[in-house]
Amino acid sequence: MGMPERQSSRLVASPLVEVYDVVCRAPRSGSSALELTTVPQIALPRRGVFIVQTRGESVVVDTNTALVFGLDEGYRATHPADGGDECTVLVLPPDVLEEALGSISGRRVGVRPLDHLAVCLVTRALREPSADRLDAEDAALLLLSSLSRAFAERTTDDRSRLVHAQRLRVERARVLLASSPGARWDLGTLGRALRCSPFHLARQFRAATGETISRYLLRLRLGRSRRAACRGRAGPRSAGDRHGLRPSQPLQRSLPRDLRDHANASTRHADQAEARRVAGGHHPRPLT
Repeated sequence: MGMPERQSSRLVASPLVEVYDVVCRAPRSGSSALELTTVPQIALPRRGVFIVQTRGESVVVDTNTALVFGLDEGYRATHPADGGDECTVLVLPPDVLEEALGSISGRRVGVRPLDHLAVCLVTRALREPSADRLDAEDAALLLLSSLSRAFAERTTDDRSRLVHAQRLRVERARVLLASSPGARWDLGTLGRALRCSPFHLARQFRAATGETISRYLLRLRLGRSRRAACRGRAGPRSAGDRHGLRPSQPLQRSLPRDLRDHANASTRHADQAEARRVAGGHHPRPLT
């Protein structure tokens, strides 16, 4: 991580998973120097917005998204707004990442509000020096299990029907919204900023992201509120109570109950699917 404005703290060091808290204070700027990911990793933004130029396109990354960097993938980063960004980064062996997400190829997907909340809470809990290694590994992999649904549900049919200029317009709209989520946006203002009919902008945004502009903006605003709660401004206990957290082990209580329930359900579905494949004569490739 070669940018001087970027600080990276390793929260979990394990052969199974490493977790980093990455804080970037870069001002509004153009493209950075080319960087290379030597191991697959998942970037989970907690605050801010940045643009990654990789695989021949520009990808906007904000708190509504997760970004996978593939093995030996080159990229450049751009900061379209002041204030920098904060991310939690999971670094995993290729076989673990492939088992969880189905592929180690680089891509961006949308995440649920619950996933963003879990990222913020788990990161906060892992900063505690008393965190047990097994508990920390368990929390990190539970978070990964939750994210696996976002990657499994990813579809590209609608997006593939947009031409390059339309996809670029949607990305520019995402930059504007994520740079100033607290502003009073309307379709007319966005359309004028992007020199596009509000009707076509709304249709293209929906095709590319699967949701309306208003809902996307609402999720960005809720993300700021979740992050404030995770930072303990209302007290860690009251913040947890508001989000339905129950006390148990130090890190497990940082995870919403329905996140844990979903992770358990995902595991059951995966086991059932594997059993059906084996019964049909299709044997899974063993991990190495």
